Amino acid sequence: MKKIIISVIAIIAIFLSGNFTFCQVSTNFNKLELTDKIVNKDTKLSLNNDLNQVNRIENYPAENKEKSPLLGAAMSLIIPGSGEFYAKSYIKSAIFFAAEAGLWTVYAIFQGKGNNKTDEFQNYANGNWDIRKYAQWLKDQSFQSSSGINPLEPNVEVLRGQINVCEEVNFSHTLPPWGEQQYYEVIGKYQNFIYGWSTAAPDITKNNYEHYVLPQVTSYMSDRQKANDYFSISSYSLDAVVLNHLLSAADAAWSVTVFNKNINVSTSVKFRNVYSITQSKYALTPFLNLQANF
Repeated sequence: MKKIIISVIAIIAIFLSGNFTFCQVSTNFNKLELTDKIVNKDTKLSLNNDLNQVNRIENYPAENKEKSPLLGAAMSLIIPGSGEFYAKSYIKSAIFFAAEAGLWTVYAIFQGKGNNKTDEFQNYANGNWDIRKYAQWLKDQSFQSSSGINPLEPNVEVLRGQINVCEEVNFSHTLPPWGEQQYYEVIGKYQNFIYGWSTAAPDITKNNYEHYVLPQVTSYMSDRQKANDYFSISSYSLDAVVLNHLLSAADAAWSVTVFNKNINVSTSVKFRNVYSITQSKYALTPFLNLQANF
């Protein structure tokens, strides 16, 4: 019963002092009796016995306790926006999370476009560039070391090896194995491979191949570039995802710090000698001061 009376008096004293908080205070006073009145207007209490002990606890609810900036940063580093949510900064939380979802969507879309366009130009090359036609042209034009090329060689890899011997002597690039990324690049990028294309005319010779423009090759290289552009956009979106994680982590740490600064809770227990009117003497009296500013 004494604990309840003291808690009620403490709450009344807080309201009288003009400071408000929703909190719980638990104290344990032994061998103390509350006097029958408050001594003065600033909530000083008159007690008639010595104070044996005071047990102090945290004086504000868990949801208003200070939060960890490090935890907030770690949360946003994993899931952007979660640290801001932890700091009760809901608008920024939604912005960072929406940015994360949007960037991953962009990545998925353009990665898919890049893959589709890659399949498209590779399938086109498979149907329109012929290693045997290219080998025959090298032999017919009497390029150095072309005598060892047999265009009718049944094993394509053996034929490619024969072609490479000739290429190493005459050109800057050799034909890579079929299906490799470099294979699809060089057959369209370098002029010595031009005669392997299906629309290549007999007028392409050893003397003019370096400056010969074949529309088929131009179109093929344009499709390759589109695929690369799609992959570049998806790559940029991944870079932006990483940046979004870092920015959100930094902002979360700041938001938690600001949140903590907005909770300014002070608690103190002081002891004074207060004159008791009923006892006609001074008594050691505890004063609990609770203040929360938002």
